Order: sequence, then C-alpha cells, then structure tokens
Amino acid sequence: MHPIAATGFQLKVDDYANARPSYPAAALQRIKEIIPQEAHVLDLAAGTGIMTQLLVPLGYQVTAVEPADNMRNKLKELLPEVPCFKGTAQNIPVPSESQDAVVIAQAFHWFDDIESLNEIHRVLKPQGHLILIWNTESPRSIWTAKLRQLYEKHTEGVPSNRTGRWRQVFDTDEAKTLYDLPLEYIQVTNDFPTDKDRAWSRVISNSYVAILPEDEIQKLKKDAFTVLDDPENEFNGVYSHETDLVWVRKRV
Repeated sequence: MHPIAATGFQLKVDDYANARPSYPAAALQRIKEIIPQEAHVLDLAAGTGIMTQLLVPLGYQVTAVEPADNMRNKLKELLPEVPCFKGTAQNIPVPSESQDAVVIAQAFHWFDDIESLNEIHRVLKPQGHLILIWNTESPRSIWTAKLRQLYEKHTEGVPSNRTGRWRQVFDTDEAKTLYDLPLEYIQVTNDFPTDKDRAWSRVISNSYVAILPEDEIQKLKKDAFTVLDDPENEFNGVYSHETDLVWVRKRV
C-alpha cells in the first residue's frame, strides 16, 4: 500500500465518509448493464463504503476489501450486513474465480501495477469484469476550480487518476494476455449540493492533505474559506464533479 495512502486514509475518516461525493445514476445504470443481478461483486479498496452502499441495492452479493483499519471499521459501522475483510489489490482474501466483477472506486491509481491486475484476474470468474470509477472536481465551476488550485501543489509525486498514468499498465503485453482490451469508457456529470463546511471537508479528505502538518492545514483552511467567501468566485452550493467509468472483461 502506498505510504501516503496508508497514513492519510487512516486520518479524517469522518470527513471522507461525509464529504466525498456519491456516484451518479447514469454510472450506476451502466454498471447494471455490465454486471447481471445477483452477481458476486467485490468492492476492492472499498474505503468507508461509499460505492459499497450503492452496489447492495442493485441486488448484488457484495464483499468489501479495504486495507486501512479506520476506513474498514467505518464501513463495518455503516454497513454491518456486508462481509468486509482486510486486504490489498496484491493479496485479495477471496477464492479464485469467485467474483463476477471487481469494482474499484476512487483507488486504482494507488496500485496500478501488473501484480494487481494478475491478482484481480485470479479472483474474477471467466468473462468477469474489472470496473474502475472516479469522481473528479470539475473546472466548470469557478469556485471549484480555484479551490482545487489551492491544494494542487500538494499532489506532486502523489499517484492521481487525473494524470492518466494508471492507463499505462494496460498497455503492457502481460495485461493484454489478462484482459480483453482496449478499455471501455464513459464520462458523466456528477454535481452535488454542498455548503462551505462540507466543501472544506472534501478538501481535507484527500490523503495528501490529511498528512500535512497542522499549521499548513490551518493555513490551507483559511485560504479555502477566502475562496469560498469571495463573491467573485460565485459559490452557489453546487460542487461540480465529473465521473469517469472504465471497464474491461477478463480474457480467458
């Protein structure tokens, strides 16, 4: 597990659970089209269960796997009916060929290597699907864009879906033997209501922000509220995001 993720995601767990956006109906509808009802679905790197709690009502038999203890404990608190285990993408604690789909929400960029793809391939049934999904702040909103700019500098050297580097592992010869490439992809809008305190919680829920020294966090918070309070930035209580959904089938 990446050291920033290992440390940062043990912190600010309540901020993560309360402020991170859910996933839009259009993305969930596409997931329903990919995965049949009553399928066995593994939510890998499940965090606090934001995606897990959407998969359960779709009629899937869901298992969650999450390496961070605090995140996993929160998931168990919120979704006690869902089996939830400690594990990583390189060591998934479920039997081989037991899952119709592996869903990874907001996390694949932390472990985008061939070892992970091999382990996911192991647990997928023949013709099973790997599904990746991310919510990302959108520059369509002035205040959202300026808020993102404040903490963008802290992402240097930190894995991020925004760079697109996670795609590189799928270009390898070994990946082409494991999955029916190329990847399939859609992007949909995912704007959601917020207030200024929740917008700040969204910022602090980022692992690379959560690990900053307290004085830097307080300075960033002051700067964030300056952005939010400035009328020129047109804070309107709508947090602009885009959702990227990517999927690929196991090759047999």
